[in-house]
Amino acid sequence: MEINFSPDQPGRQGQMSCFGFGVKIQRLLYDQSPNTVPSPLSREYGEFAPRVPFKQLQAAILALGRTIELDKHNTSSDMDCYRVSASAARIHVVADPDPYGSGDPDPDGHQRGDVWSVDVW
Repeated sequence: MEINFSPDQPGRQGQMSCFGFGVKIQRLLYDQSPNTVPSPLSREYGEFAPRVPFKQLQAAILALGRTIELDKHNTSSDMDCYRVSASAARIHVVADPDPYGSGDPDPDGHQRGDVWSVDVW
């Protein structure tokens, strides 16, 4: 998880203000050390999967009565960006696991359709 702060918020001289946070799911695939997921979360929710298929997250969000739309302004050739209705959440999804054409995509690496991150700004 990343939390973003800024000292430049009007009326908050000398104080940091949070302007966003994100869950960086892509890190679970390559960093499997015990500290990647804090132990209280592992105890509460069990082992975290190294990748999350977008279709699975999409189904859970739709089941809550929300909609998801492709955000064409923040989508690129290698990463799709989706916005969740009635929220500031953005979901980044791998569209091209080999964006630089360096070779065959790593079968143990990220795959098309994996959630890369979920951000709220």
